[in-house]
Amino acid sequence: MVVVMLERFRLVVTRFATRFATGLWLVGATIVTLAVVGGGCTKGGQMTLGVMPGVVNDPGNRSLRRAVLRFGLEEFCKEVTHRGTPLKMRDDDPVIGRFFGRSCTHHELDNGDVFVQLDGIGYTWTNASLRVAFEASAAIQYNQDLLMHGSTMYAYFRTRAIASHNTRVTLVEQPAALGVGVGAVADAVAPRVLRDQLQRGFTVIRDSDGAVDFSVGVIEKGQRPRRPFEIRDSDRMMLANERAEVRGNQLDFLGPFQADSNGQALYLTMLVEGTTAIDAMVVNDTTGEQWLQQFVKTPGVPQPPIPPLAADVVPSGSMWHKTVPVRKGRYYVVLDNSSAVGMVAPPAGGTTPPAALVSVVVQVASAP
Repeated sequence: MVVVMLERFRLVVTRFATRFATGLWLVGATIVTLAVVGGGCTKGGQMTLGVMPGVVNDPGNRSLRRAVLRFGLEEFCKEVTHRGTPLKMRDDDPVIGRFFGRSCTHHELDNGDVFVQLDGIGYTWTNASLRVAFEASAAIQYNQDLLMHGSTMYAYFRTRAIASHNTRVTLVEQPAALGVGVGAVADAVAPRVLRDQLQRGFTVIRDSDGAVDFSVGVIEKGQRPRRPFEIRDSDRMMLANERAEVRGNQLDFLGPFQADSNGQALYLTMLVEGTTAIDAMVVNDTTGEQWLQQFVKTPGVPQPPIPPLAADVVPSGSMWHKTVPVRKGRYYVVLDNSSAVGMVAPPAGGTTPPAALVSVVVQVASAP
């Protein structure tokens, strides 16, 4: 679930961190002025904070740092409930499922921590059970803070306490394979991911040019999380940069991703390994939501309610790029490793086709 909040924070920070006011830190007079600017925080604002990182990082100035973070938390829950988030067992593992927040509330505690409550639906996979769908909820108290490394901002959300968490399995695609005790075995999958991720907290990193990175756990100042693709100095907003394991006869739903205005495009980059090819499709959020609901409620691979806006075959072994012009709205990118949807029929591999390991980047910017 912390993964939920972390990956949600990708768009959150891109938007809310850029709303921070230009800060003028006058050490001699011990005056700090933080003014909210409608369009967002200028490069100069964060650069100004970076001029004196020792002052910003001083333990005595923590209340001021938390005041800066407060602007972002105002929109945190809005983002959590508008986009799915990857689930994985360990940092270096590929994504093995998704969580989609459906409701979220937060408030600041008297000690300055933030208390978050959220719930939603999701899916993951195991070799024996195939797809496992679940409902989950959690209440977490985060110890929030930010530090500066030069002009780079590191926002930390360390888990102070897990007040509650609950996960209920709603679908096991292949229960017979688990034999006796299927409920107990299936119910252990999602809660383990939930507990492990909640305990670790997360880190959000914002450069002075507005580029944003993030990771589960604590990333020390000056360090960076590892990503499949290293993309810097791009004027495109980064929406996803991850490795996903799409099992045979399965779909994977990335997004929904927001296009803020007409005349934009989704820029997709993928590298497929482990199988000959997969299908990649783009659908609007209405179609994606209906399709996702079918996917988490019924075994097998459901058809999309209406044809995708864009669909293409992504062959294995070479870098693949596609630009999809879109209007203002939200869109899912759906990866298909089955013969039920799309044009690709994956090769047989025992009882199920082999898994596809997909490194994928999704960006949004003005259409060419």
